Amino acid sequence: MFYNVLNGVKAIEYGNLISAPFCTKMLADIGTEVIKIEKPERGDDSRRLEPFLQDIQHGAERSGLFQYLNMNKLGITLNPETATGKKMFMELLKRADIFIENNPPARMKRLGLSYEFVKRINPHIVMTSITPFGQTGPYRDYKGCELVTTHMGVVGNISTREGDVSKEPIKYPAHLFSFQAGLSAAAGTLGAFYHQRVTGSGVQLDVSEQESVIQNLNAATARYSYAKQIISRTDVLSVAPSHILPCKDGYIYNALAEEHQWWRFVEVMGHPDWADNELFKDATSRAKYWDALKPLLLEWTMQYTVEEIYRTSQEKGIPIGAVRTADQVLKDKQMAAREFFIEMKHPGNGKRQYPGVPYLFSDINREEPAAAPSLGQHNEEIYCERLGYTRNDLDKFREAGVI
Repeated sequence: MFYNVLNGVKAIEYGNLISAPFCTKMLADIGTEVIKIEKPERGDDSRRLEPFLQDIQHGAERSGLFQYLNMNKLGITLNPETATGKKMFMELLKRADIFIENNPPARMKRLGLSYEFVKRINPHIVMTSITPFGQTGPYRDYKGCELVTTHMGVVGNISTREGDVSKEPIKYPAHLFSFQAGLSAAAGTLGAFYHQRVTGSGVQLDVSEQESVIQNLNAATARYSYAKQIISRTDVLSVAPSHILPCKDGYIYNALAEEHQWWRFVEVMGHPDWADNELFKDATSRAKYWDALKPLLLEWTMQYTVEEIYRTSQEKGIPIGAVRTADQVLKDKQMAAREFFIEMKHPGNGKRQYPGVPYLFSDINREEPAAAPSLGQHNEEIYCERLGYTRNDLDKFREAGVI
């Protein structure tokens, strides 16, 4: 954990890939004991997703993505498709405060793990279910993945304006909106857990990944709601400049939404004569004549480095940002001052850097996080020490495909 503020809270994760594991990571980081249930032998599918240490995948422990998502957790293997596995699953749920999963609703019902069944054995439990389209509605049982839910949530239609004249939809990089769904689920889970502590009653939290995407792209839906306008990524911004611009050694993001910010930037540029041209008199006009304005800005930005423009602008109160690469972020002195990146040792991967948590608690010391569990690492601790099974039982369970 990083902060032990939820000491004594117990959660079960029956998740896969990104959304549910990231949700439980958020809880584990603040002291929740999370028991992660994985498929016997195979484990979580994120174990087979890059990046891999030295670009070599051997076994199930070399994925940097898995290591990040599952630090601070206990890990066991269990197959609830078997009668014994289902019985053991129920024993774990009886002892839990929170249950988080991202499986198809029909599968959870078939396994006897739907909320209607789980609340019978533990009426106080908070159950968070993350699915592509939610537990209700005509899309309830539709299959989905991040590529599906992001495009059904408007994202592909409005991403990347600069340098792309095509209107073909594109995908955001990495797993951005799967992480967002997990973050939405974590926030909702904490609210549901507070409700449980106040009322004593459990509740199911129904999280739609599609809705999580739409919530964070409200500009597109708001534009249509207010102006009946459908925007795409090639549409001209209503405010300019608000663009990525190249410099001598990289890029800056020039986001001057307020008029006084523009004129401060004009002063930084030495107040060139063209700045007083009627075409650039206000933000709306600058957006309209962006094709004329852009070359004039580039003539200036290309004379300086990213750091020169970034520092000078920030000193003048101008919201210009440096477009950082990964290696630059890892070395950034702001990150170092806040000790954001942590160095964690893993038995098979050695010491590696990982993002920490984006917040600091006053008067609470940050603790050392634990590396992600190897596949089935805590089987003996959970099944023998807590549920009362013997080592001989575990051997039999392994042979039968239960764990």
